[in-house]
Amino acid sequence: MPLSNESSINLMTRHLRTLAERGIASGYGPDDSRQWMSSIDTNTGFYPLDDTRPTGIEPRCYRFIEAPRGCNIYWDGPQLAASHALADLAGEPVLHHAADAYVGDFFDRCISASGLPLWGNHYYWDAFAGKVMRFTGSEPPAPCDPATDLGDLHEIRPLPVPWEALWRVSPEKAETAIRVMLERHLFDPETGGFNRHADGESGCAFLEAGGLLVEAAGWLHERSPDTKLIEIATRIARWSFEHRNADTDLLENNPTETRWDKQMSTTEVGMWAGCLLRAAEHMPALQDELREMATHATAAWLRHGFDESKDRYFGRLMVADGSPVIEPKTTPYQPGDYAAPWEPLFPAHDYPMAMAETCVELLRITGEPVFQQAVERWVGHLQASLPPREGSGGYAEHYGRAVHFLCVADAALNRPQWRDLATGLADEAVERLWTGRMFRGHPGEDRYDAVDGVGVLMLALIRLETGEEPPMLGFHF
Repeated sequence: MPLSNESSINLMTRHLRTLAERGIASGYGPDDSRQWMSSIDTNTGFYPLDDTRPTGIEPRCYRFIEAPRGCNIYWDGPQLAASHALADLAGEPVLHHAADAYVGDFFDRCISASGLPLWGNHYYWDAFAGKVMRFTGSEPPAPCDPATDLGDLHEIRPLPVPWEALWRVSPEKAETAIRVMLERHLFDPETGGFNRHADGESGCAFLEAGGLLVEAAGWLHERSPDTKLIEIATRIARWSFEHRNADTDLLENNPTETRWDKQMSTTEVGMWAGCLLRAAEHMPALQDELREMATHATAAWLRHGFDESKDRYFGRLMVADGSPVIEPKTTPYQPGDYAAPWEPLFPAHDYPMAMAETCVELLRITGEPVFQQAVERWVGHLQASLPPREGSGGYAEHYGRAVHFLCVADAALNRPQWRDLATGLADEAVERLWTGRMFRGHPGEDRYDAVDGVGVLMLALIRLETGEEPPMLGFHF
């Protein structure tokens, strides 16, 4: 449909009111939960019972991460933050109430016996069955009992959690979740060796998972000061940082494995560094060390990562010598030859806009020319990637991340043309994704999916329209 003359604030408010009024789990099964459905037919405002996809639509995520027939609050985190921001901006207190009701009903139904939330990449709430579902690998989801399940498949990546949206409903349950995470994700508490899963075993120590654990520890420390949180955060951060090559200074994406992600480094290091920088703001005692690790690791990647002949950043670098990997991917869960701001599949260890945002923050902190050059190069890399691919290209999250990066880059370096580019991308996003009732996740079908990142787009649009950073509640780009 043609672009609405309404402000983006009004459009986002209409989208969230549709979710609050028609998009909740109550009515689909035996439970009256007010959690938001993971998928909505934007023509009807209800879950798409005919769940077939148009021919040629590329998958956004693998396994059952999209929470079929259900809800997954982890992927709704950015949208929870946007709901609270828009409740105040638009004078719509119902959006506060809807977000709080979602969190409250999630807490009542989806907390494991250990205190870990049952969310993320291996758990979700099935609205039709009225049960928590668990899945791993290619096995179909099966019901699990929160009273006995310890949350061993708990995983948070790649999105930061807006912890304050949970804290405002139950500080006790939010604090327990973080403290149990910091215990059960470690397989070696003495060194900080961690696993992306909360089973206490040595598995995959993805940089992104470790960074988010450090950030969560910092967030909690600011609200519940405890030297143990500082100690744990220090060990986890150092553990990843110490797994770097002595010659190249490149960090291994996954030190505990022998596969491709131990041998290669990707833009994930920028996401990890961003987590450390935010944790440093919460833990002054660790500020200098965390900033130094983030600066050192990011600068090392930037030294090796740019292809001057193409004016683009590589997707994969060999940790041993810093050389780019220019060859077909051996698994879909890895970047291609170049970092790809519009790649549909995730999580795939490629976070170019998160890396770019970290470069902006490091420029602010250090003033070092290498980070100004990187910001300028990331803008060029983004421009070279336009327009988004046809078909299913142009996911809401990607538009949001690009718009937000351009806003903060303009604020850092006073480049009005970058804000103009952000405005053009925002207009394009609304034009392609607004359906008259809700935002769809991408242009390929009239369907909203939580995993498509509409909440990320909303937070970026708020920043662009108001000129102010909305309250993220713990979520960050």
